[in-house]
Amino acid sequence: MTSIDSATINIVANAMHGAAQEMGLNLMRSARSTIIREARDFSCALLDAEGRLVAQAENAPIQMASLSLPLESCLRRYPAGTLDADDVFFTNDPYEGGQHLQDLIVFLPIISGGQLLGFAGSVAHHIDIGGGAPGLTLDAADIHAEGLRFTAMRLKVTDFDDGGFISDIVKANFREPITSMGDLRAQLAACHVGRERLIEISERYGAEVLAQCIDASLDHSEALMRAVISDLPDGQYAAEDMVDSGVTTPDPIKVSLMITVAGDSLTCDFAGTDLQTDDFLNVPIASTLAAVHSAIAMFAVAGGRRISVNAGSFRPVTVDVPSGSFLNPVSPAAVRARMCGAYRAFDATLMALQLAAPERVPALGFNVNTTVGFTRRSEDGFRIFIEDLGGGWGATPATDGADMLDAPLSNCKITPTEVLELDHPYLRIVQYAYVPDSGGDGEFRGGLGSVREYEVIEDGVSFFAYADRHAFSPRGAAGGDPGTRGSFSVVSGGNETTLASKSSLPVARGDSVRVIVGGGGGFGIASARAPGARLMDLRNGKVTTDTCRGAHE
Repeated sequence: MTSIDSATINIVANAMHGAAQEMGLNLMRSARSTIIREARDFSCALLDAEGRLVAQAENAPIQMASLSLPLESCLRRYPAGTLDADDVFFTNDPYEGGQHLQDLIVFLPIISGGQLLGFAGSVAHHIDIGGGAPGLTLDAADIHAEGLRFTAMRLKVTDFDDGGFISDIVKANFREPITSMGDLRAQLAACHVGRERLIEISERYGAEVLAQCIDASLDHSEALMRAVISDLPDGQYAAEDMVDSGVTTPDPIKVSLMITVAGDSLTCDFAGTDLQTDDFLNVPIASTLAAVHSAIAMFAVAGGRRISVNAGSFRPVTVDVPSGSFLNPVSPAAVRARMCGAYRAFDATLMALQLAAPERVPALGFNVNTTVGFTRRSEDGFRIFIEDLGGGWGATPATDGADMLDAPLSNCKITPTEVLELDHPYLRIVQYAYVPDSGGDGEFRGGLGSVREYEVIEDGVSFFAYADRHAFSPRGAAGGDPGTRGSFSVVSGGNETTLASKSSLPVARGDSVRVIVGGGGGFGIASARAPGARLMDLRNGKVTTDTCRGAHE
């Protein structure tokens, strides 16, 4: 075995990370839909020949941290030794390692000199995949109503060409087939870039050195994560959070977590979490795992440790989730809005870690996908728009929370108003602004939420949305105040009607839809906030009065 030095390991690891980043840039620039091109609801990664996550672009953590699972499903059906360079793995099955059906996953094998080096993978959110309604089937009681389900399959690159198998399936079943095929081909193109770059690295350093560098990189991430966990006091730390309600029931859905720290290992046990539901809120295991690992990685960063998130960083963490529970449903449970529950697993993990290290964990932000969409059918076919809106992040032990950003697990961008109105001329944005007073008070203030108002300017439009935190506010930390809740409403004929947090309805020309995304929790007692900071809050319009608790004490 060739001996390698640390410099070579770092160079190769950074080259692989750069390749993953380049994959992401190519996908973003090549995609047709606004949800990928503008909001960047996608991820790209390189995985080794064993299916281990090696390097990933800095996109959506909920998609990246679990990308090994669908590849493992593909390799169980189609062993690595049977693959050719023109093969493509394709899936979206939540019960074979996928997320929700809208996230289509593509893998290309990377073969050089007859040897399998690894895989280039991409996952991207598609605006429609069939199902009972465009964009969102609110009343889906099982996964069959949500759209087409692709079990792990091996295809050829030509199956994505015009007249190919996938192209024909998409044209027959997707409501925006041209957009969807453009996005799928962008995913393939991104994977081709990853393949080329990994082959270049292998040709420069040799396949044996590449494999050794991958092993060393994963081992290094594992060692860093174990060091982070070792800083925590041994013990058990319990947390609980709630999804507001189901679609058909007002009852909240409970997520229970017990974290056990033992030396340099950590176990997350979700025993006591409610059973899976009869609506579309269930969270597939891949999403739950990604939520937990992302929260722990965020905790590590808060402690000053920047760790490459890869298969090595996952090794010290064990996640136990009861089968048939809300966070690990069994087929055919519907999962379209799985982010509502995934964020509750994310927040529960942060709350439990807060008990172990209160000086290092921020207050809770408005951590949930506020997913908003509009559809219009005309003689030319369907037009579908969808985006995720951001609220306030939780304040940290040293800084105010960020304002009006998508929550950490999603990490999407807000669609620019000009792009939205150009691509979807049946809508007009009449307001997009901060919501004053929405951040929780404290020594450090929670980030502000946002309000976005859409005016419908053509006939034949429908609105759909789902979110959480419309009933339960994000909690503050260390005595800080909670953030504010979100809301959906429709203004029609001068009358405003509040909607449920999971809604779908037709809207008329002249109606407006108002979406409020809440603010983050504050950190520390309000009386400790610096007077100068309060003055700046007023001057910047973040608060409307100076009468917050503790302001004059």
